[in-house]
Amino acid sequence: MEMKSIPTPSGEEEGVTIRFEDVLRFLKCHVWKILILSLAGLAFGISVTFVIPRQWEAVGVLQIGQIANEATTAPAPPTPIEPAARALERLRMPQFTNSVLKDLGQNVGLDEGATAVLIRRSLKSTILNGTDLIQFAVRGYSPEEAKRAARAIGDELSRVHAGLMRPSLDRLNADLAEVEQGVISEGKRRDALSELVKTRGQAGVAGKFSENVLLSEMVTENEKALRFLRFRKNSLHELLSKERTFNTHLLGPVEASRRYVYPSKALFGAAGLVIGLLLSLLLGIAIETRRRVKQL
Repeated sequence: MEMKSIPTPSGEEEGVTIRFEDVLRFLKCHVWKILILSLAGLAFGISVTFVIPRQWEAVGVLQIGQIANEATTAPAPPTPIEPAARALERLRMPQFTNSVLKDLGQNVGLDEGATAVLIRRSLKSTILNGTDLIQFAVRGYSPEEAKRAARAIGDELSRVHAGLMRPSLDRLNADLAEVEQGVISEGKRRDALSELVKTRGQAGVAGKFSENVLLSEMVTENEKALRFLRFRKNSLHELLSKERTFNTHLLGPVEASRRYVYPSKALFGAAGLVIGLLLSLLLGIAIETRRRVKQL
């Protein structure tokens, strides 16, 4: 029995080779489909921006508060209320955002509205390079809404930091009250000593040498104590001044974008253009495939 050989397809018939001429022919045949669908996608992408609610972005910069330190010799650097890195993490905590939303009168949890969801999702913060300043951005459905949310974020962090710095402020204020009371007491003692010296002088009482020495030493010690207390009082006033000890605050007013930042006509238009181009190419490929099938 004879075996017949079956011809095998050549290597050129195993795959489909697309030449440059095929691409040109494809483009010439479907140029209007590609053009029309691409422009239609572009128009659709831009038209969508008129339907989506617009969003504005407000930007604020926070300066972390500090507490001045006393120093006996060299000036001591102030202590920040909270390290900038930890304050940054605090801003990113959901609990912090919940407090901000409550301050704004927004519902928190499953009943969150569109405004609350936008604030929660859009809040972004970072530390400015080379500084301990924190820059943050948040969005709203109007410029005023965005600025109101940004101010609420600054107020909430200031409230938290006010609680953190309260023990140190109480200590400094207690020291100042004690020093002021000491100034009053030493002032009264100086008046009494002055009156005693004046009385002894008017009466012509020479007194014993030891008594005069003791009285003189008492006057000198009183003057030293008064000078020290006044110096410490001035130092404490300086430490408590707003230039040396202050709470976390917004560094300047909150700025809102003049134009809405979302949706972007350029991005949506480009996306629509790409989608329209892909659809036109797929349609052209489908037509060409169907045409080839019919020719077989």
